[in-house]
Amino acid sequence: MVLYIEDALSSLALIERLLERSGVTLLTAADGATGLAQARHTPPDLVLLDLHLPDMPGEEVLSRLRAVPETRATPVVVISADASPRRIRALLGAGVLDYLTKPIDVKRLLALFDQALGRPMTQEGFPRSTEV
Repeated sequence: MVLYIEDALSSLALIERLLERSGVTLLTAADGATGLAQARHTPPDLVLLDLHLPDMPGEEVLSRLRAVPETRATPVVVISADASPRRIRALLGAGVLDYLTKPIDVKRLLALFDQALGRPMTQEGFPRSTEV
């Protein structure tokens, strides 16, 4: 199961589209508090995390995920429009699996799904340059 904490509908739509044929369950949350509650209730195999949420910064969500046993070891991939090298280094140093900038590199994201979920994902049926 993948939990995507994101308030941008276009980004959510892309991830839904990528996962719809994979058999992977996708939970979504439009704000940090809802995402944290969902993660504690049903710990996901992977969290996709936007940094600019309406109720709290993504860094705070990451910190709270790491603070509880249920989600401490859950892989987190940040997906953000913020391409600041300093922020990317800081979050990679804080233990995120990867940091993807928007527009999303779909092939790289699928490889991360492979790594985190332990199952092959394909881009079958999607244009070669699918990006959001």
